[in-house]
Amino acid sequence: MSQADAFKNLARAARKNQATSAESEAIAPTLPPAIAPAPNEKRGRGRPATGKRSDDEWIGRTFYVKRETDLDVEDELLKLKRQDVNLDKSDLVEALLTAWVKYRQGENSRFLLSEIPPRQK
Repeated sequence: MSQADAFKNLARAARKNQATSAESEAIAPTLPPAIAPAPNEKRGRGRPATGKRSDDEWIGRTFYVKRETDLDVEDELLKLKRQDVNLDKSDLVEALLTAWVKYRQGENSRFLLSEIPPRQK
């Protein structure tokens, strides 16, 4: 069988299948309105929107840090996590930036820096 014949057979089968689907749709019963989903109920994909990305109090920013600094921060955060202190990078950056702003506004930054989880010795 040549490629042209194979294509023709495939096209015929598709047309036949399309006609059969149209006939079955015509005789298929329609769902009563009580079972059909309400038009205003929109189901989203994936997980529900929780967390910082969907919280209006947080805004996404991109910053550059040296690779070695980033690795050191990851190590320290992992040490804290092993001690059941849950702190992620964005929480740490938020705390540090808040302390800096308050320092610039004349408040005691030492006190504010002490609010970040304790130092490892």
